[in-house]
Amino acid sequence: MDQIYLPKNRFGLSVGSHVLIKEARFKDEEKLIFYNIRKIERIKIIIVKELFNMLKKYSFDNIIITGSFLDSGFNFNDIDIILIKNKEVNINKIKNEVKENLGIDPHLILIDSKSLLKGISIDPLFQTMLSSYISKKRFIYHVKPEIKYKLLDLSLLKSNLLTENFDILAGSQKLDLLRNLVSIHIFITKKHIITKEEVYEKIKEIFGNDIFDNLRNNTLNKKDFIKKYNSIYNKTLEIILNGVKNESK
Repeated sequence: MDQIYLPKNRFGLSVGSHVLIKEARFKDEEKLIFYNIRKIERIKIIIVKELFNMLKKYSFDNIIITGSFLDSGFNFNDIDIILIKNKEVNINKIKNEVKENLGIDPHLILIDSKSLLKGISIDPLFQTMLSSYISKKRFIYHVKPEIKYKLLDLSLLKSNLLTENFDILAGSQKLDLLRNLVSIHIFITKKHIITKEEVYEKIKEIFGNDIFDNLRNNTLNKKDFIKKYNSIYNKTLEIILNGVKNESK
């Protein structure tokens, strides 16, 4: 007799849930656009298709899925959804709809095409987000990096929270603040559009190849980590402050 295997850490099903098992079928299925994604689990593709089908009624110009959701492994907690539309939409309503139907608490970004392109040119966060994605329609951009030191100064303030709250932050929160710092550092020193892979490689170069395992398992050497972290933070801040002075002249 055929058997169906349900993994212990299964998505969207709590212990004791009643389920109906049937073959997943997608009518009038649109082709997904994959950018810089070597491998992704089948369950994630199903989730993305369900998302696109759910959001079809809002007639977005494009929908882009990014975040560590696309990384290898069954991580469903960090999914960024960029919704491109020139008109205002009730984001809270969409967020609640996604959470209710798929059990995912997404990070939604509603933005128009022009603002998105501008964001890519000046914001390392957008650059790393768009270095790999799944989208409903093909998204091609050619923008030149534009250094806005005052904006980067505000963005860098966020990463100052890591050393101040080291003992109470979860590993995922520390990683988020670390990526923010390193992204800004690379952007202002290299002055080119950066990628997520470039940021991860720089993190390993500074903190060692086991940094991500240590963050995940909460086994960081606090003294050593903070020393290296403060060093790159201070270097980055110095470059930004000099840039701010020059912008004001």
